[in-house]
Amino acid sequence: MHFCFVCSHLYPCTRGGAELRYHLLAKELTKLGHRVSYITYAYNGCTDSSTALVPVGKPPEHYDEKGRRRVLPVATFGLKAARAIEKLHCDVVDVSQPYTPALFLPKGSFVLTLLEFWGPMWRSYYPVPLGVLAEKGEKLLVRRPKAIITLAEFIAGRVREYTSVPVYSIPIGLPFENYTKYAANTKRDIDAVAIGRFVPIKGWDRLVQLLNLVDKPLRVAIVGDGPLYHQLAQQLRNTHHKVEILRGASEEEKLSTLSRAKYYLNLSQFEGFSIATLEALACGAHPVVLDTGYNAAVELVQNTGCGTIIKAVDEAAEIIAHDPLPCIPGLSNYNLKSFVNKYIETIEKIFQR
Repeated sequence: MHFCFVCSHLYPCTRGGAELRYHLLAKELTKLGHRVSYITYAYNGCTDSSTALVPVGKPPEHYDEKGRRRVLPVATFGLKAARAIEKLHCDVVDVSQPYTPALFLPKGSFVLTLLEFWGPMWRSYYPVPLGVLAEKGEKLLVRRPKAIITLAEFIAGRVREYTSVPVYSIPIGLPFENYTKYAANTKRDIDAVAIGRFVPIKGWDRLVQLLNLVDKPLRVAIVGDGPLYHQLAQQLRNTHHKVEILRGASEEEKLSTLSRAKYYLNLSQFEGFSIATLEALACGAHPVVLDTGYNAAVELVQNTGCGTIIKAVDEAAEIIAHDPLPCIPGLSNYNLKSFVNKYIETIEKIFQR
């Protein structure tokens, strides 16, 4: 089959959940004899022999000065990506962030992979009337694909309330054999690690609040970059903790940092899955996940049996002031083979192949 993946970000030039998911799928599908095309921007220095890249222009500035996704590039990408797909003769079109190509593709001709479903929360992300329009647009999107794939059952349940289109939950799986050396590290000299793009929805204000609540001086590492970097760095300098921000860290540096961590902090407002939380579990760090009602990393903690779910930031202050109890997570449902097999089985079911 010819798979066409549509995503405005490309691994490893950008390293979020959507692009890593497609990167892993593309490699494994190619090994199985399938053809993969990736419709994205023309990033410099990102090549993958297993995937035919179909660029639709240079990558724009994705976020505004407040850390929100810019609207015009999102709309333009949707139109350009839909035009590119017309020429590719794809057997399977899998559309993810941004979801706007779904507005320009023929109804029922594609799969929509939803990382998140925000609903009314769009109104707090964008000002009126843009937030209201985004909410209505999201409801329209979920009625257009042939089927919808989510990364967590938590998100699938929310989506089913708004559409009659079939919804399938397929969690991401990782090649855990690559994480063995990190999990075996017994030198846990970092109290807490946080990973993510420096934008407001990732909860960085909550991290600063948390650190100000902990009297015991901690060693904290933060992996990421983004528009809030300078603001965040200034706020962290005002705490009494030793905080290191690793901008532009490599995958090796990120995983090595997780392998030294006692806790992994996920205080995000929205998460459709959270690969960083799964990697923390694989590296032996204890996740502390804030249940906002929109954070699907809660599901990871529940399904693996390791980690702590909190309802408020002050709960985490007491937790990270002490060492965690040992825990071996149950990761069998999140391995790469299970992920790829379930994806293929679901695609064959959707398209009745």
